[in-house]
Amino acid sequence: MQYRYFLIRIGQFLLGIAMMLPRRSSNAIPHPSRWVVRASLGLVGSTLAWWSLSTLWHSGYAQTFTAQEISNYAAAIVAMEDIRRAAYGEISDLMTIANEDVTRYDLRCLSADALKTLPRTIRSQVRRELIDYCNDAQKIVQDAGLTVQLFNSITVNHRENAELVNQIQLEIARIR
Repeated sequence: MQYRYFLIRIGQFLLGIAMMLPRRSSNAIPHPSRWVVRASLGLVGSTLAWWSLSTLWHSGYAQTFTAQEISNYAAAIVAMEDIRRAAYGEISDLMTIANEDVTRYDLRCLSADALKTLPRTIRSQVRRELIDYCNDAQKIVQDAGLTVQLFNSITVNHRENAELVNQIQLEIARIR
């Protein structure tokens, strides 16, 4: 699973580098200031992607989390469930009306740009629903006393650590 995240971050890094390259067309030569802006954005984007990659790379390995962190994580998961279901239902309804299969699309918070293949008639509505959900989820995570980075680190680690899964499930059962 860690390898997949590595590939995603490498792709973001390369996309940032690609943004630095000037576009060439047969009828227009890019203005130098536009190239400087694109180069700056590309460097910032690739640096942020690389920094995120290094953070994820280090945080993805087996870590120990405190009982309080696990409790906060479980509380955030429970609090998010209703809004996740509501957002998924809304998005599913929109896609069904447009004869689209909701399972064909990546509906994670970091994937709002991956919706470019959706029909224009529903794209902005689906993106809005997804962004609203992600903003609400981020607030829930922070209200639960976690940073987004710590929440994501626990998420990555629980996929590879059966003991952590068990601790989280016990805490969710206790909360409910």
